[in-house]
Amino acid sequence: MKTVFNFCKKHAVSLILPLCIILFWEVAAKVVDNRALVPTVESVLKRFFHPFADLLGIGNYLHHIFASAFRVIIGFCMAVVIAMPLGLISGRVPILSRMINPVIEFLRPICPIAWIPFALVIFKTYSVANLFGVQYTRSIFGDIQIGMLFVIFYGGFFPIFVNTVYGVTSAKNIYIESAQLLGCGKRQLFKRVILPSALPSILTGLRIGLGNSWMVIIAAEMLPGSEAGLGHLIMYAYELADMDIMIFSVILVGIIGSLLSHGVKLIENKTSTWQAKER
Repeated sequence: MKTVFNFCKKHAVSLILPLCIILFWEVAAKVVDNRALVPTVESVLKRFFHPFADLLGIGNYLHHIFASAFRVIIGFCMAVVIAMPLGLISGRVPILSRMINPVIEFLRPICPIAWIPFALVIFKTYSVANLFGVQYTRSIFGDIQIGMLFVIFYGGFFPIFVNTVYGVTSAKNIYIESAQLLGCGKRQLFKRVILPSALPSILTGLRIGLGNSWMVIIAAEMLPGSEAGLGHLIMYAYELADMDIMIFSVILVGIIGSLLSHGVKLIENKTSTWQAKER
């Protein structure tokens, strides 16, 4: 009973601020009394119960969520495949780190969204399907523009790389020296000591990189060339002055981003319990 009470108490505190925001929103909607400017909470949240309803003739919410998520998954996986191994090697090979660090530090502060116009100029509206010689297709690969993958990759790469390097270089010398004294070879040292020690930092980089990739795709989908995705839906709803759809789409962006971050955080907590105990 005490456990249930503590659980309710903990989550009740977490709900105070969201409830205050909703209350303020509802009061503002009543005062303004103009749904085209500030829709009511009820009119926005009722969209939640109709995920399969067609929106403005361009598909339902599930269609747009899937389009955005699929783009992010592909671009983010590209960033992981390149950034993580490069970070692991750079953390263990100082000369390589010194070679690439100036370029990393120059490119890292540049906002990924700043590259969207560049990506439009270079890659235009070419999709993944075009790479395989398919000019016109209604498949999901026809909706994945190469320029979008570029900015998603860019947004996810640097947090993963920097945190991976930090994790490798911050492995405690006492663990490394103890393993070497016990006859641990380079491969075993890396697999059993350095990689587990770097894992919490790597997962933090993955969480930040995934959040960046999700933010970038929403911005990229608002530009010409996109025909699906939550960003495209937000922009289309804005052009038609449909505030209900626009605001609920923004809420969905926040919910999905939070779920993605929370999912990686759960993995991080489960794989880093030994470090928490050590502290």
